[in-house]
Amino acid sequence: MKIFTTVVLLTICAIILSGCLPVEEPILPPPVTAVQEGRVMRTLELVRGDVMRFSNPIAQYLPLRQQALHFTVAGRRIHGVFVSVGDEVREGDILAELVNPDIFDQLRDANWSREWIQLQLTQLNERHNFSLSQAGITGIPIDDSHYLSERVRLQDEIGLAQMRIANIEREIYEMQIRAPFDGVVTWVMDFSGVMWSAVGQAVVTIADQGQYIFRLENEDATRIVIGQYYDLNIGISTFPAIAIDPDTTDIVRPPTTGGVETPEAFFMLVGEEKPLIAGTVMATVFILHEIAEDVIYLPSFHIHTVGDRNFVHLLENDIIVIRDVVLGLVGNTTTEILYGLEEGDLVVLS
Repeated sequence: MKIFTTVVLLTICAIILSGCLPVEEPILPPPVTAVQEGRVMRTLELVRGDVMRFSNPIAQYLPLRQQALHFTVAGRRIHGVFVSVGDEVREGDILAELVNPDIFDQLRDANWSREWIQLQLTQLNERHNFSLSQAGITGIPIDDSHYLSERVRLQDEIGLAQMRIANIEREIYEMQIRAPFDGVVTWVMDFSGVMWSAVGQAVVTIADQGQYIFRLENEDATRIVIGQYYDLNIGISTFPAIAIDPDTTDIVRPPTTGGVETPEAFFMLVGEEKPLIAGTVMATVFILHEIAEDVIYLPSFHIHTVGDRNFVHLLENDIIVIRDVVLGLVGNTTTEILYGLEEGDLVVLS
């Protein structure tokens, strides 16, 4: 019994002591490091070309005439707006109209009434003339006072009919917006289908495009030479234009603000092809300041500058070397290389 008790006690002690002993941590696998592949060397072979310094100022379309059109009566439902931006219109074309379904029937009835009274007057005059002729033949005088009074009455009715027709025609004119001249629609109100007229509220704007004039208004205008041709970029298309003297051309200029005068230049598109101008149109003008032709050049951002030193990185025999360069014309995106590089050299790209 003592032996069993001793064994049990020894076992318990061993278990207790085993919990106090340090536990060996597991051995982790060695870390794996990814080796980067060699960077591909990008180079640019030098060639000859043109280096340009230029500007692209913005010129605004300046129509000869532009007019915002509106209804002259208020509180009438708008029947419809019949044009869209970019539509070409002729003088007198109906551009928009108010609702008045009976107005043309009224005009028709008024014209018929006037024609009927006119017919009565014509017949009265014929009867009067016949009576006068008979009296001349027979020598018996007649009393034509009733002819005269009836003529006055019919003439008064014709006058009233003409006044009614004039009123109806004026009302028709007021319920319609017509083009005052040939032009292009440059703006149209957002017509929702249920709208009411308001005096002075623009409905349609049209511009006279008899001439295609653009105005440049900034310091670049001082570089423009009258009579010289320039390229105007409108959208994705390029159009030739000539610089014109505004004092010898029929140009309607918008009023200046604040009395501040700034340099300005005017261009007129030439050639048969013309853009369809709608709305406020801007054109960029290509103005060449300076050009170096058929020279060795580099994109400017590949040239490094430290102090007064300009240099590039060249690839020679698979070795990158530094080469000092002398610069010429610095263009908008490229720079002329006067000395230090030759055609065919490989410049390491930054």
